[in-house]
Amino acid sequence: MLAEVAPALLGYFVNRVEVRADAADLVSETLATVWRHVRRVPEPRDESQMWVFGVARNVLRNHERGARRRDTLAARLRSALVEAPEADADELTELRVLVASLPIELAELVRLVYWDGFTIEDAARHLGIPASTARGRHQRAKAALQARLAVAR
Repeated sequence: MLAEVAPALLGYFVNRVEVRADAADLVSETLATVWRHVRRVPEPRDESQMWVFGVARNVLRNHERGARRRDTLAARLRSALVEAPEADADELTELRVLVASLPIELAELVRLVYWDGFTIEDAARHLGIPASTARGRHQRAKAALQARLAVAR
């Protein structure tokens, strides 16, 4: 029954989504949901097909909700970028090069703390290291960056 209804489901989704490639994903999600609940599928063929299309409708509604959330978040992020003060591109490039020249574990800690706004403790948790280790690495990173900045100037 699922193989028979798949082409009809594809047509259903193609006619309802903006990105055609999403239609195939939604068919897969619908079929997976039906397969998980196969014992609940009604017995007569016409009722089972309607039941499957009910599942498809719910899958489509979830997809649309997710798209609205993504669009709202993207709009908020674009707005934040417009409102953020622009930094000098040359200084940013120099800073990125300096941070990238640090050992990997120091560079990532610097990025988390200074670019992403994490506290040292939160960065430690994110990296899976003790806070005391993060504090020590933070001090080493600051010292290394100060030394490299002094040489660069």
